[in-house]
Amino acid sequence: MKTTDKTESVVLQPVPMEERKSWLDVALIQAGILICVPSLMLGGMLAQAMPIGQAILSGVIGYLITALLMVAVGIIGSDLGVPTCVVASGSFGQQGSSKLISALFMISMIGWFAVQNGVCGSAFSNLLSQAFGFELPVAVSTILWGIIMLITAVYGINALDKLNKFAIPALVVVTCIGCVMAISRFGTAALSEPIAQTMSFADGVVLTVSFMATGALNAPDFTRYQRTRRDTFLSSVIGVMPAGIAMLVLGAVMTRIANQYDISLVFCDIGLPVLGMVVLILATWTTNTTNAYSAGLNAVMVFGLAENKRSAATVVLGVIGTALAAIGIAGYFEAFLYLLGDMFMPIVGIFLIEYWVLAHGSVKFYQPRDGWHLNGFIALILGFASTRLPFGVSFVNGMVVAAIVYLVLESILRRKQVN
Repeated sequence: MKTTDKTESVVLQPVPMEERKSWLDVALIQAGILICVPSLMLGGMLAQAMPIGQAILSGVIGYLITALLMVAVGIIGSDLGVPTCVVASGSFGQQGSSKLISALFMISMIGWFAVQNGVCGSAFSNLLSQAFGFELPVAVSTILWGIIMLITAVYGINALDKLNKFAIPALVVVTCIGCVMAISRFGTAALSEPIAQTMSFADGVVLTVSFMATGALNAPDFTRYQRTRRDTFLSSVIGVMPAGIAMLVLGAVMTRIANQYDISLVFCDIGLPVLGMVVLILATWTTNTTNAYSAGLNAVMVFGLAENKRSAATVVLGVIGTALAAIGIAGYFEAFLYLLGDMFMPIVGIFLIEYWVLAHGSVKFYQPRDGWHLNGFIALILGFASTRLPFGVSFVNGMVVAAIVYLVLESILRRKQVN
């Protein structure tokens, strides 16, 4: 039965087909997540550590790997029609998923909401001061934009859809204008200047994949609104690749020619502060709304809330994130948040084994488990430990070790059940 409420009608139950959306709607949401200051920062970090051609290529390969992982995990969401926190019950058990895995997702999402909100508040106040001489306390700016972003998140997938249909085209146009004007102002000579290489090509790929670890794991939060696997493929690849690569190239080029990866501040340097504010606000808004939305989804699982309490949970968590940002301590969480990211890639490996190998990629063979499923946690712990090994590629180590351990443990368990 189709809801007449402005908010979404389902949270943890499978999304009815009549409420599912086109691949373009979901692709715009995925693109909105990537169009943000940290995505520009990624390009800047790579460009400062290696020749710009290698920087861009390593980032492109990293985004391609991420997009393929998002397809593989996202199809689980579209097949089952449920978010990541419910998908996790197949590998970790319903109690294990709700009490631990969903708690990790929730903390990660609200932490990133706080970090992004702090970046937006600080930059908005600085832009007002530099461009117009108006002094707005950073805490006030942070609270203001936290509330605005939170309102969109409360209304769920429908509000995200409307926001991104407006914001993404506007951001593309404005950032292209800014890039052309910056090149006209600063020239392109700096792009070919030699640079001391402080990061290997492989490390650049790893950095990019690690940056997107949360997005790969949380793909079902949005792909559950896709009707077919084809839609999931299109929304994941077309949503991630163009936006991710555009932000990567823009951040890399701006860093090399203007010594500044943030296009919003480049606009100030070339005398267009208003456009800088538009880019900053829209970019942070489209990303941070999805952070709060995913945090609310996971809160329903963690606290055993009724599904119609998702909006209220989103508000509470968003207020906490805004408060953390306003008092200036959100930045201290960044190292912890990256640590959580290292835990997410092993979970991706476990998800892939559970659905694509053990359940043969079929809904009829996929069964959520009750209680705590220890095999999932053993595989997660060993996979996470392998990301700390001094050899190999950290995210590959984590995924492969977790996947192999989980497959072996499940094979032993099933053999015992047969006997």
